[in-house]
Amino acid sequence: MVWRIHFTSEDMLRTRIAPTLGPLAETMFGLRLLGCPKSHPPGLTLWRDQARNRLHPRMRPMAALGPQGTLGVDLWTLTGEAPTIEAGIEALLAMPPDQVRAELEIFTGHTVMPRWAWELTERDGTARRVLADSALACYQALIQPFWPQVRHHLTAERAARGRALVEGGVEGLFRTLHPRIRWCAPVLEVHMGADSDIHLRGRGLTLVPSLFIGDRFVMLTDLADDSASYKLIFPAPVPHALAPLAKRGTALSKLLGHNRAAVLSRIADGCTTSELANRAGVSLAAASQHATVLREAGLITTRRNGGAVFHSLTSLGEELLAGP
Repeated sequence: MVWRIHFTSEDMLRTRIAPTLGPLAETMFGLRLLGCPKSHPPGLTLWRDQARNRLHPRMRPMAALGPQGTLGVDLWTLTGEAPTIEAGIEALLAMPPDQVRAELEIFTGHTVMPRWAWELTERDGTARRVLADSALACYQALIQPFWPQVRHHLTAERAARGRALVEGGVEGLFRTLHPRIRWCAPVLEVHMGADSDIHLRGRGLTLVPSLFIGDRFVMLTDLADDSASYKLIFPAPVPHALAPLAKRGTALSKLLGHNRAAVLSRIADGCTTSELANRAGVSLAAASQHATVLREAGLITTRRNGGAVFHSLTSLGEELLAGP
């Protein structure tokens, strides 16, 4: 069984590589992977054991949208590439009602969903707020303790794929992408559970690595924008051992001080000063002061984004949080 993805010359030019769909998407993938009866790669053993110990009733609404054995309702297309968990939650609350209804209709064609799921078509309804709270709880339990290392690993994976593209062109990129992918120009063959022909028709393809997609591939297309690039989510190689930040917390606190170490970890997926203050539970002035010290130490970088100041880790900051 094969997906056959057909390229034109224009699609070749519009092929790009993204580092990740963001922490919310990885949270959704992780939630599905946790409920999968198949064995996890050795590198995710510690993640799986810790995640199971963190299960909480607030996570149930998100879990209900992805019954065991399925990838669940496609919320990833609707929320897009959200760089921070706050941006992901905002995108979740702002999902277009007609697109939510379309995704639910596609999924319920072969799976029974709880009746409250249809209330998600109401943009300002209670169901969306409950789902947003559940998504945040899932992120905090499954991904947040590991996110600095996950983000660092996915960024490194993107860099490796970028080198393959530079050195070997599109053919070199696709030839080394994954053992179950084969490039037979101008068709990319992805060995999956069903036969399908996908014609990109000039929209291009964005390759997105994921650490928690399991052994699956996912093809995303924007139902509302017929010019948007297709996205192929593929399994990134799992690191030897994915360890939580808590395992290194004591040493990091001794190096930077407890408060500043906590602030650095909260900047892992990027944030504004106000978001940083909220995440770290400190005043806006204190968050700004901590950010200044971390920036002067070369651990973060700061840029103005409209009316807000946005902070993100430097490569040195990522290495420090990711650990050996």
